[in-house]
Amino acid sequence: MISIALLCLVGAVALGLFARSIRKDPRYFEVHPRVRTMSTVLAAAAVLLVALSSFTIIPAGHVGVQVLFGKVKPEPLTEGIQLINPFVTVQEMSVRTETYTMSATSDEGQVRGDDSIQALSSDGLSMPLDITIAFRLVGSDAPRIYRDIGADYVEKIIRPASRTAVREAIAGFTAQEAYSTKREALPQMMHDLLTARVKSLLEQRDTFKGATGFIVDQVMLRKIQLPDKVKNAIEAKLEAAQQSEQMQFVLEKERQEAERKRIEAKGVSDFQTIVSQSINVNLLQWKGIEATEALAKSQNAKIVVIGAGKNGLPVILNPEK
Repeated sequence: MISIALLCLVGAVALGLFARSIRKDPRYFEVHPRVRTMSTVLAAAAVLLVALSSFTIIPAGHVGVQVLFGKVKPEPLTEGIQLINPFVTVQEMSVRTETYTMSATSDEGQVRGDDSIQALSSDGLSMPLDITIAFRLVGSDAPRIYRDIGADYVEKIIRPASRTAVREAIAGFTAQEAYSTKREALPQMMHDLLTARVKSLLEQRDTFKGATGFIVDQVMLRKIQLPDKVKNAIEAKLEAAQQSEQMQFVLEKERQEAERKRIEAKGVSDFQTIVSQSINVNLLQWKGIEATEALAKSQNAKIVVIGAGKNGLPVILNPEK
């Protein structure tokens, strides 16, 4: 827009000079009003365009990087209406969370075709992985990123750092761990390595000392591709381990049940021992006397026969039956 304003201004000046050059021309009084009008219109247009060029609107979720005659200004413009130098060029850069996908499926990632990451596990097995990186640009570092790396920082920093970090992380896990037992720990390892890798790349320049540049929000492990034989072997091994754990559970349960029965039997034995020790001849005779007395007071017809001997207990006979 500022270039158009300059052209309008140049046109207005040129028309003014032209009007002065034809003062002695007989047609001067005929041409001069038209030239003056056109010159005034061009000058007004130039002023209006310069005024409009002094303002810019930064959309939500973006920052503006100011470039004045090829030099990047260190202060970014925040979202909203901003007053700027009319000769400044503003480069908008997103600070929203963005994703970068590397997948074997041709239409899923940013790169057409098979863009999965080929990595070797600690046991030497090649595993293609589908990965999605969620990251965002730090707004205060946007001018430095634009000046030293460029607007295509994803291809220069995020992509190569991600692929390297993923391979380094996989190298610390076996195929079985990556596929099943430690699958949740693997993305966290990738995240930590990627954060360190990005920081290392940026700090190679002195201007990035103490700067963050990018924040890696999450590394998502979408898919691990294994040969069918390896996958079946891992699944069979996991199933055998689950069965072994189930058998250990059953054995432990049976041991606890046996212990419960042993304790119960000991309790019954102790009870019988205590009861047998408390029962003696005198107690039995006393109980027999109480029973005989209760029957003797009953209204029913009965015959009470005293047991033989000194320890004999009474026997009750009912003559009605």
